[in-house]
Amino acid sequence: MYDFMKLRIGTAGVPLSTETRDTINGIAQVRNLNLDAMELEFVRGVYVKSEKDAKEIGEAAKSHDVALSIHAPYFINLNSPDRKILEASRKRIIDSARIGHFAGARSVVTHSAYYMKMDRHEVFERVKGEYVKLRKELVERGYDDVVLRPESMGKSSQFAGVDELVKMCAEIGGGVLPCVDFAHYVALHNGAKNSYEAFSEILENIEKALGREALDNMHIHFSGIEYTDKGERNHLVFDEKSALGHPIIKWRDMVKAWKDYKIGGIAISESPNIEVDAIKAKEFYESL
Repeated sequence: MYDFMKLRIGTAGVPLSTETRDTINGIAQVRNLNLDAMELEFVRGVYVKSEKDAKEIGEAAKSHDVALSIHAPYFINLNSPDRKILEASRKRIIDSARIGHFAGARSVVTHSAYYMKMDRHEVFERVKGEYVKLRKELVERGYDDVVLRPESMGKSSQFAGVDELVKMCAEIGGGVLPCVDFAHYVALHNGAKNSYEAFSEILENIEKALGREALDNMHIHFSGIEYTDKGERNHLVFDEKSALGHPIIKWRDMVKAWKDYKIGGIAISESPNIEVDAIKAKEFYESL
C-alpha cells in the first residue's frame, strides 16, 4: 500500500494547524504540510469504533499518500497481577489492532507495563509471554498484518528500554517490533546518550538482533525532552531550553543517523508543536 523503503515523517495525531479538527481533515492537512505519515492517537481510548469508519479513514490516507499508525491507549499494564486490568489491557491492544487492520495502519504502538518493584527478569518473561499471546490472537482474528510496537520508555519504572525491547522482539521472532522513542532514550540515560554515536548504536543493535528488514521497517517517536535522574518529565520542542539546565536533544544528530543507516518506515513527531518539528526533521533529512 505504501512505500516504506523510504522514511515517512509525520505527526502524532491531527496537526494543530488543521481548521476542522477531525481525523480525515488531519490526514489532508498532513499532506498539505508536505508530510507523509500520521499516528492515530487512541491514548485516551479507541475512539474509532466501526469497521466502516476505519475503512473511510484508510481510504482518505491512501488518497493523500499518508501512512497511518496507531498509538494504543495509555491504560495498559501487561504485568498487572490484577486479572481484570490484564484482560482490559489485552482488549485495548486488540481493539486498536482491529481498527488498524481496517484502516490500513500497519503498526500499533503500546506502552507495555510497569515493573511495580518486581524482579526485572520475571517482568521481562511475563510481558514477553503476553505479547506472544496477543500475536497469536491477532493471527486467529485475521489481523496479522498489524505489527505490535512496544515503545521504549523514558522512566526506569516502566517496561522497557530499547535494549530490553530489542531482546524481547528477537526472542518472540515475528509480528512484534520495537517503537524507538529517541527522546525517551535520552531521558532514560539521564542525558548521557545524546549524540550521533549513541543514536547510531541503537540502529546498529537493531540490525544485529532483528536483521536489516527491521531497519527497513522502523517505527520512531521523536521530540525534545525534559528529564530528571528518574527519567522523563515532559516533552519539549526541539530547540526549547531545559528549565533544569539540560542540553537540548541533538535532533540533527538523530536525523543524520536515520539517513546514514538508510532506514525506512515511519517517524512520528511528539513535540508539543507536532507539525513544526516534523517539518524541521523532514527538511533536514532531505537536505542530507
